[in-house]
Amino acid sequence: MYPVSYKPKLRPVDLIPMPGEEKFLLRDPLGYGERALVLSRRVLPLLALMDGEHDLRDLQVAASRAWGELVFADVVVRLVKQLDGCLFLDSPHFQQEKRRREEEFARQRVRRSPMAGRSYPALREELKAFLEGLFASHGGNVFPGVKPPRALIAPHIDLRLGGRAFVAAYSTWRGLPSGSRVVILGTGHHLDHFFAFTFKDFETPLGLARTDGEFLRALEKATGLDLKAREWFHRSEHSVELQILFLQYLMGEASFTIVPVLCGGVSSQQPRPWEEEEFKTVILALKDLVDERTYVVAGVDFSHLGTRYGDSFPARSRDADRALAHDGRLWEAILALEPWLFLERALEGGNPYKVCGVAPLFVLLSLLEGRKLEGRLLLQDVAYMDQDSLVSFGAGGFWDLG
Repeated sequence: MYPVSYKPKLRPVDLIPMPGEEKFLLRDPLGYGERALVLSRRVLPLLALMDGEHDLRDLQVAASRAWGELVFADVVVRLVKQLDGCLFLDSPHFQQEKRRREEEFARQRVRRSPMAGRSYPALREELKAFLEGLFASHGGNVFPGVKPPRALIAPHIDLRLGGRAFVAAYSTWRGLPSGSRVVILGTGHHLDHFFAFTFKDFETPLGLARTDGEFLRALEKATGLDLKAREWFHRSEHSVELQILFLQYLMGEASFTIVPVLCGGVSSQQPRPWEEEEFKTVILALKDLVDERTYVVAGVDFSHLGTRYGDSFPARSRDADRALAHDGRLWEAILALEPWLFLERALEGGNPYKVCGVAPLFVLLSLLEGRKLEGRLLLQDVAYMDQDSLVSFGAGGFWDLG
């Protein structure tokens, strides 16, 4: 099946160390390969050579040197076959499966929740009780007589870890009017473009959240873009999905629609998105379409530190303090509605704090810029993902003045 001249090329995949074990987890962040793979750390030198330039003989030699023993070719072939079977290699098999799965997803009218049963209960009543417990435990913010904020910043971290911040943000939207339209700016963790839209409705255990197709068709007409071109990125991304749960819980039987948008492509390699035609066109069109019944939420996390995120050091309490201080500088620019200052601070030094919400936050600030709003920081928090790695996040809101 694989001749010795075959040169395997590993796709961009997540490589996650397993603490306390000589193993790591390999998974596909884009969801083409749905099965994760646990491998021994000793194959890492081989993965590093799977760049499309080294053939199986090169891998056999590298394995023999790294392992200090003679490694037969069939050992390397079994590894390559295993990786290809899980769709981790950029191969003809992967390209065929990629086309098939994208076409299948494109035909579906509803985007179902991959996180249900994993990050939160899959049964309706259990999920309602879980969310009720979050609000009961964490209280939330109460502003008597104050209208709901026009825009929110909320986390997209696991609900059990970020419950306090989710509640701090969404308790301010308890009075959201029936018939509201909510533009959800999610973090496209693996999106290499500025935007990915979808016309699909979102199904969760709490029911069906209807996507505002009329709004998206108007946006498509105004921009001349094919807004379905990157729908696949929504299939496994959780940053929009988690916001919908809270909207469904708070709105109950009241009607509302959503506009799901994943944001990406803003990084130290692309630090000036406002110069790109697609970005400018979409922002201007969105600003024209956002009316008085439209609200916006950005589902973002902030700093990511520790070995899980590629740092050479384990994250400790001092690193949590560093992260919160760094985030504080970002919040200053955010609350002042200064998108360029925010971007400069976030990307300074190549984004060493690995703030994953840079793109949706910049889009949010670009949409809100020039409006008369008062920004409030509601909460900052940190959660440890394992004993050596942490993520920081927060909650904030922007209220109309007058």
